[in-house]
Amino acid sequence: MADYRGTRVLVMGLGLHGGGLGVARFFCERGAIVTVTDLREAAELESSLAALAEFDVKLVLGRHRESDFKGAELIIRNPAVPADSEFLRIARQHGVPVDMEMGIFFGECDRDRIIGVTGTRGKSTTATFIHHLLGEHGVDAVLAGNIRRSAVALLGLLGPEDTVVLELSSWQLESLEQHGVSPTVAVVTNVLPDHLNRYPDMESYAAAKTPIVRYQRPGDLAVLNRNNSRAAGFADITTAEVVWFSEEDTVPGWEQARIAGGHNRANLAAAIAATARFGIPETTIARAVESFPGVPYRLQPVGEQEGVRYVNDTCATTPDATLAALNTVPGPVVLIAGGSDKLLDFDILGRRIHEMGSQMRSVILLPGAGTEKFLRVLPGGLSREASSMEEAVRLAAGAAQVGDVVLLSPACASFGLFQNEFDRGDQFNQYVEALQHG
Repeated sequence: MADYRGTRVLVMGLGLHGGGLGVARFFCERGAIVTVTDLREAAELESSLAALAEFDVKLVLGRHRESDFKGAELIIRNPAVPADSEFLRIARQHGVPVDMEMGIFFGECDRDRIIGVTGTRGKSTTATFIHHLLGEHGVDAVLAGNIRRSAVALLGLLGPEDTVVLELSSWQLESLEQHGVSPTVAVVTNVLPDHLNRYPDMESYAAAKTPIVRYQRPGDLAVLNRNNSRAAGFADITTAEVVWFSEEDTVPGWEQARIAGGHNRANLAAAIAATARFGIPETTIARAVESFPGVPYRLQPVGEQEGVRYVNDTCATTPDATLAALNTVPGPVVLIAGGSDKLLDFDILGRRIHEMGSQMRSVILLPGAGTEKFLRVLPGGLSREASSMEEAVRLAAGAAQVGDVVLLSPACASFGLFQNEFDRGDQFNQYVEALQHG
């Protein structure tokens, strides 16, 4: 365990997903002198600040100050902060080291006990099912990472035999590149267009995923999607044993599964391959598949009103993810979509909606630059625009008929109208519940 007593640590980006909070608490508990800086004001960070109230933390909110970056002895940047930030450049010019949560975690946790999961789509479901499956087999395991659970917050709680399942975003993987480390077991669900507002092109985005396998060793395990060319290409850059999966794989218990869709079948197949070395019996796998409830905000049923079902897929922040949802949800659909732009292409999603014909009742569009692009590929007269989630749910309920599904699957990011995609999903649930109670 590293000794941080008296070290001046600057946490850049407190955020609302738990990572910045977990990092700040971790360093406070290790005796560091902690400053937290975030461009958001206190009112926007209320829940995170409340969880920090017991600690003596210096807060610099609504701005960043050069002096804080020059005077720190260690800076931990939130994954959402680009590595080329002007303030981080200033810190490096003054010899201040910059790290991320996962760099700290991998420095203190034996990589041999870590199963890492990344991918454009499916990583949350895959990581959560790995954790669920290990639990069914009696293996002590913890789940953390991009799933809104801080990894470093677990360090003091890990048992000596615990397996750690980490969901890792491309941004978090930048830290693994910095330290030249990969998990012993690595899963890549797929690599599809996303975050092109952060990365200059698909090649750069795909490259950001590669640290999950790049530093593996002989005897490690890389679980790769044989049907996704970019993910399959990771086999060329790892020395680990490669195991392939796809949605065509046999998944014990799938016929009774509570989740649906070829993409989810592939997610479970990946998880089963990742845990093969635990020797889990097929009967246990089938029991785990049948009992797995899925992950909130991902094709999550949230209620029924007057014969119309409501499904929350707010984490579908790309056209590919919404396409998968439309290929999974049965029956005529009223789609709530749109939001901020990640510089993605909506053409294929637009063609799918054209092909659906009368099976697509209406598309209710939330405001944002992504909406403007999406609108251009939709059939004329199909869409209506809403200024809020409350209005979107009301319009969708009015357009739906008995037997239809109102599907929140935005194909866009949430920034602007919502704090994040989870806030967007929570508001959807809130207004659906209001419909149910009149």
